[in-house]
Amino acid sequence: MGFKNIVQILDDGLRALHRELRVSSTPVVQPEKWAFVVGCYNSGTELLATLLGTHPAITALPTEGQFLTDQFKRDYELGLPRMWVQREDLFRLTEANVGPDAKRLKREWIMRLDRSKPIFLEKSPPNAARTRWLQAHFERSHFIAIVRNGYAVAEGIRRKAEPHHLPGPWPIKACAHQWARSNEVLLEDADHLENVLWVRYEDLAEHTTEELARIVEFLGLAKDEGEIDIEGPWAIHEREEPIRNMNQASIERLDAQDRRIITTEAGAMLDRLGYEKLA
Repeated sequence: MGFKNIVQILDDGLRALHRELRVSSTPVVQPEKWAFVVGCYNSGTELLATLLGTHPAITALPTEGQFLTDQFKRDYELGLPRMWVQREDLFRLTEANVGPDAKRLKREWIMRLDRSKPIFLEKSPPNAARTRWLQAHFERSHFIAIVRNGYAVAEGIRRKAEPHHLPGPWPIKACAHQWARSNEVLLEDADHLENVLWVRYEDLAEHTTEELARIVEFLGLAKDEGEIDIEGPWAIHEREEPIRNMNQASIERLDAQDRRIITTEAGAMLDRLGYEKLA
């Protein structure tokens, strides 16, 4: 073993030790509320979480909570980037599951949050499969569930999963199934949630101020507690731009065969969520 390898091993060990010390020494404080932004990949979860994180009463994790813990399975580490439904058994959790170590999970997240603020916010798309478990372990949890046109979402999953994690794009049928099943699970489990608010990506993009006011009210924040910055531009998925509805641009990347496949695979959910089927 070379000297550089030994140095690297020692460095990795010290980093791991430092992290463990931080985790173990972080108090499990109780915020007024835990807020979880949930929804299928590419449905606007990052945009919504970024906007909410600018409110002075909200502290948001710097990235998806799933990347900041060793308690959850990570889709990309399983070879399933943006595709958790293919191993739903590894991701779906309810209050009946023993599941991860909730106390450690809280510490891993809390150590990266501003504990002086009353609302702690987290977003990870796979959490659409574990809202009931989160409610059981995170006191006063509130869920903001965002949905988006299935054609635009399927196109985005296909386009975004490939560059860094796959040798080629997911088949559009698998992408449509991910969208349909993710929303099906979210809708099923929402019946068991005490505090859940539904948001449409299209409304958020086109009526941003009104939608954010509705969400802030849901979270119990008064007007005198501050406002959300909507000016931007916003760095979402490495692109800086103002808030706008990106559906048409995504749909235009689909050919006729793509649209037929999505309609066949996800038609029932398109109807359920009120999205027009495309020929």
